[in-house]
Amino acid sequence: MSSASRTRQRGNPGRPAPAGRRGTGRPQQGRPPTRRGGRTTPPTQPEAAARPPAGPVRPRLPRKAGSFGPVSAHHLLIIQIALALVVAAAAISAILMVPAAIVGGLLVFLNLGRRRRHPLPEWMAIGRALKRRRRTFSGPPPAEVDSSFAPLLEADPALRTHEYESRDRRLVGFVGDGTFLTTLVQVDSAPGPLRPTSDARPLPVELLADSLDVEDIHLESVQLVQYTQPAPAPHLPPQALAAQAYAAVQAQAGAPAVRMTWVALKLDPELCPEAVEARGGGVRGAQRALLRASDQLISRLNGLGFRAEALDETGIISALSMAACVNPRANLNAQSRGGSSGPRTEETVRAWRCDDRWHASYWVGTWPQLGHGATPLGALTSGLSATRTMATTVSLAVSGAGRDDVALSGHVRLSARSENELDQAKRELERSSTALKAGLVRLDREQLPGLLATLPLGGTH
Repeated sequence: MSSASRTRQRGNPGRPAPAGRRGTGRPQQGRPPTRRGGRTTPPTQPEAAARPPAGPVRPRLPRKAGSFGPVSAHHLLIIQIALALVVAAAAISAILMVPAAIVGGLLVFLNLGRRRRHPLPEWMAIGRALKRRRRTFSGPPPAEVDSSFAPLLEADPALRTHEYESRDRRLVGFVGDGTFLTTLVQVDSAPGPLRPTSDARPLPVELLADSLDVEDIHLESVQLVQYTQPAPAPHLPPQALAAQAYAAVQAQAGAPAVRMTWVALKLDPELCPEAVEARGGGVRGAQRALLRASDQLISRLNGLGFRAEALDETGIISALSMAACVNPRANLNAQSRGGSSGPRTEETVRAWRCDDRWHASYWVGTWPQLGHGATPLGALTSGLSATRTMATTVSLAVSGAGRDDVALSGHVRLSARSENELDQAKRELERSSTALKAGLVRLDREQLPGLLATLPLGGTH
């Protein structure tokens, strides 16, 4: 799974670049002055008023190093080898030219051919990885594990939750697999009547990008996850009383039945070892560093009129369970059996199943123009979340993509009560994405990685 690079200048030139694809930088006009350490000084009110709004921007897919458009240096080398093979065969004997041309043609086809935007060797490797995941079952989780968290351990057995008590006696939860640590911030709008439009108060993505660097703390990624349940529920018949009551509300406000928003801050301690050591080192030092970054984000969100709070360990388990659409009734059955049953999840080529819930994930491969004078990002996420199915989860993750760029990656996951309902929802989502000019790529053979990308864990890992 790839990520789109949205060109945007960032401070702190000393931030190390995470491994992966890089975006192409573009100078930012009117950049405000910076303090020591690269932190941006907030512009004064006249400066902010005089600055023209940014025009529309289209996030672009990053280009791999050593590539020339769709053809990489590796592909050019294969083409040269194929040509050299034919020339060498012609120099030896004309009879050998035919088999040499066949072998060279196969080499070029296997390396230049693509399947769902993947080179054929990579596509075959994805298929082998799927077979390995389907054969692997590490057994039921320990009995002390919360039954709502158990299906996620089947998806990633290394996941663990922790809790930390801050100096002001707050309990803050964390989740990680030993290589990263993530904390969750739940974001709600200020109390008020139903708003006339669903994207009237979108959460600014620029704020998430600014949260990647807080003092000496450098986060690996910041992820926005929006979980939406439509109203009325798709399984209700149109003549049902609840469906008719919701129809009147939908006509005025378009408000869903449930909309949960989380911001996941993901820390890789290797990106800022000095910050971790300065706060005690080890797991505690990483937790304190991540808590400092989350407190900064919460303060800024509250200043913008949102209600934001860090979740404790129980809240994180509840958020992950809700985002994965784990069936509460299946949790009760698992508790009654003492966790001794078989696997509760299954991955197929085009879906991931948990209990009796079916999921299909997509990657945003092509972005529409975003920003002033184009499609608002809030309207894009609301449009992708309007699918008539049990639930839709939209994930937007920003991460470092070099010294001055940030990468923006997007994923969408549909959740349904049956395979037939999921197929109908996929067709509706694909029609909606076409109208929004967003190109979605179904993650065939990668439905489990797609699930992890849409859970509030901080982004793909």
